[in-house]
Amino acid sequence: MGTGVTRSMTRAIYDFIWRHEPATKNEIAAALGISLPTVSKYLTYFAREGLIDVGSKLSSGARGGRIPIGYVCRDNGRFAIGLDVTAERTRCVVLNVRGEVLANRRTPRAYSRDDDYFRFLGEEVAAVVAESGIEERRILGVAIGVPGLIDEASGVLYFGRVIDNLGLSIADFGRYIPYSSRLVHDSEAAGFAEFWERPTDTNAYYISLGKSVGGSFHQRAASHRGERGLTSEVGHMRIHPQGRLCYCGRYGCMDPYCNSRVLAASGDGSVGLFFERLRSGESAAVRAWDDYTSDLAIVIHNVRVMFGSRIILGGDVGAKCGPDLEPLWRKVDDLSFLPSDSRSFLRACTVTEYPIALGSALHVVDQFRNDPDRFALPRSRTRGA
Repeated sequence: MGTGVTRSMTRAIYDFIWRHEPATKNEIAAALGISLPTVSKYLTYFAREGLIDVGSKLSSGARGGRIPIGYVCRDNGRFAIGLDVTAERTRCVVLNVRGEVLANRRTPRAYSRDDDYFRFLGEEVAAVVAESGIEERRILGVAIGVPGLIDEASGVLYFGRVIDNLGLSIADFGRYIPYSSRLVHDSEAAGFAEFWERPTDTNAYYISLGKSVGGSFHQRAASHRGERGLTSEVGHMRIHPQGRLCYCGRYGCMDPYCNSRVLAASGDGSVGLFFERLRSGESAAVRAWDDYTSDLAIVIHNVRVMFGSRIILGGDVGAKCGPDLEPLWRKVDDLSFLPSDSRSFLRACTVTEYPIALGSALHVVDQFRNDPDRFALPRSRTRGA
């Protein structure tokens, strides 16, 4: 890292300021067991790299003396970009390190597996950066949320049937993006947005009920993918042997029973309209919700038994269903082999706007906070895998 600073101390001091701001030199030194000159050296480094600001002056206390100065992390010291790629549109956001959205861009565009589409992605990133007005050298990178399983070693999608991305990698999706880039499973990104900086949800499974179904398991603010990322594929849990055909080619998976299209079919193609009809008591919507919650309850029961965790419903359905969970809670409790109060562990999501793009960008922010090598401003930018 140079400048006489170490990775471990850089991370420790920055994290302390983040969690206890405004933090004084004395507080930092006492908490971390280091000298005041050492604290001063690191604060000088952070200030030079544009990572901290002087906060409000604090009370000197009953003994008087010099008024100590508090230091705070600079919200706009660095920026992250999140991109959500679906079959029919893209969503691109710019965040600062606090997770605040500075620019948000949605563009209709059918996905296609070709160079023109990848060039379009680069143009969308350039456009959202321009709209945000941020300084490019402070961009940490871009994370792209995609449906499909990503091999962690190679970064190649080894399962990708939702948008025909099998065999692709960041070398394809990031071909025209001039910043460090990576791919993220879309359901993992959405779950990460839900749990980021929320210490109360220390053990939770997120079920994304969108046009396809996915999931992600989160424990103590970390995503646990399991072997080959399989914890994200709750949509392929078999609930009705020899049932409906799934896009994976098998029969009876959860996905064709619980994706958002199932409900949208009773809402003229709109999940929002479906819930309006449900709440007005329209019989077709009531029957559809009864069938849907019966199937979803099976999955929730199975996930609860496997992970023993809280369960959050996300995606298009999770964003709308909060007031309508009573029958689902009842069915989940009826399936339990133990006394159960599913109200205590099952809820709808709170991040309802562009969670995939948001969570993708937050992955970049989280990597920054945990990797001091990324603290220094680069002299030049190159795209990385």
